[in-house]
Amino acid sequence: MFVDDKHQENLEKEENLRLKEEKKEKIIMKERRPQNSVLVGILILLILQLLMSGFQTYQNVVKEIQRSQLITNVTKYTANADQLTTQMLSDYKTDVYNNANVNSTEKQQVMGTEYNFMAMMLLAKQNSRLMELLAQIQ
Repeated sequence: MFVDDKHQENLEKEENLRLKEEKKEKIIMKERRPQNSVLVGILILLILQLLMSGFQTYQNVVKEIQRSQLITNVTKYTANADQLTTQMLSDYKTDVYNNANVNSTEKQQVMGTEYNFMAMMLLAKQNSRLMELLAQIQ
């Protein structure tokens, strides 16, 4: 019986030790829970930051595409305006200097004034159109 009592005591001691270890593990797990929730919160915030950054990048890309299209339009418009100005100057020289019907300086001056007026109107239209296009950029 003595051996059984010792064995029984050893079993009780082992059970007590096991219970103490389980309590320690529970305490450790309780201590880890707040850390885990903080980590989860930080992770959620990082994911939100990543999503916001991605959305901002997408918006920037869309704006850049719009700007490049607008710049292309402005380039085409100015090229057309340059071509029109060159054509108008050529027409002026032909109409005023190479025209047999224009035989006096007064007629040349009147036609020159008319072409100057057309050129100024063209410049005014070009400037207003360029201002509209520049306003769209902003």
